[in-house]
Amino acid sequence: MEVGDKGTNIRYVVIDMRQWRTQQLYEKGYCARGAMELRIKQYKTYLRSDRMSCMQFGANQFRLFLHSAAYVLLHTLQTEMLGATEYTHSTFKTIREKIIKVAAYVKEIKTRIKIEFPASCPQIKVFGSGLLLFEALRT
Repeated sequence: MEVGDKGTNIRYVVIDMRQWRTQQLYEKGYCARGAMELRIKQYKTYLRSDRMSCMQFGANQFRLFLHSAAYVLLHTLQTEMLGATEYTHSTFKTIREKIIKVAAYVKEIKTRIKIEFPASCPQIKVFGSGLLLFEALRT
């Protein structure tokens, strides 16, 4: 049961599974199914994985492979790097527009790579924590 602005919203689920209690069924079954549908929607909509415009099967298969690799990278970025930020539960569109599409000046020096962000970059703390993650992986 859910209570909102419009009143009580009672939900009924009919199943033959006796091992789950009602709250477990709602949280682990019903909500998990909705979360999976949202992941599929992100995969199809924001990564445009349903676009198979090539005439050859091999080309479309390779395109689908690239979309799947992009999904894994974005999901890992969302859970690992953005896990402790306000972008934890954001969509791939938000991550793409606010995190990935940021202009930066990259300068390669002999022993390191220097990245300069704009002075007005609102996500500078997110990038700082992500770059610290790369530093930890390097050692």
